[in-house]
Amino acid sequence: MISLAPMDEMDQVVLQLVVQFVVGAVFGTVCAVLAPKRGRSAVGWFFMGFFFNCLGIIVLMLVPDLKLEAERNRRRNEEARRLREQLKKERQVADQRHEEVHGRLTVHDRALGVDTGTRALPATPPPLPSPGPAPAPAPEPEVWHFARGNERLGPVGATRLVRLFEEGSIDGGTLVWRPGMPQWQAFVDVAELRGGSRG
Repeated sequence: MISLAPMDEMDQVVLQLVVQFVVGAVFGTVCAVLAPKRGRSAVGWFFMGFFFNCLGIIVLMLVPDLKLEAERNRRRNEEARRLREQLKKERQVADQRHEEVHGRLTVHDRALGVDTGTRALPATPPPLPSPGPAPAPAPEPEVWHFARGNERLGPVGATRLVRLFEEGSIDGGTLVWRPGMPQWQAFVDVAELRGGSRG
């Protein structure tokens, strides 16, 4: 049987230093291996693991992964660039379509003798006429808009709209609208227009 001689105090200190050095080297090596995978410096994290042991590994796992963050930023920037280019192209197409529609509306305005430009309607109605001799009838307000395909036409008066219906220029399913209506409706569904038409 082998007997070990009792260690003196100096030997115990040396043994503790050796054990602490080995443990530090193991944790330092683990940190040095993991750090590059997370986009960090292997040398710097070796010393973190060496001096702080398990705490160094925990901190390394808690700090953000720089490689992952860099990849996310690259993708985000690429997506933003792609969306900016797409938006620019869509604006160009929208501007071109706007010009085409404006040109068509101008031609239709001339053909129908109407003005579909943006005209503001009066905010308040005119005052009531004073009693007396009956004034000449006021011209019919041109407040009705109608749709033909994807084109919005008008404003025209109710009489003109009924005449277009009677002439066959528009049909009962044509969408019409005037200020005060919540949404566009088919011509045949508007009671005030049906009263002026035969059919």
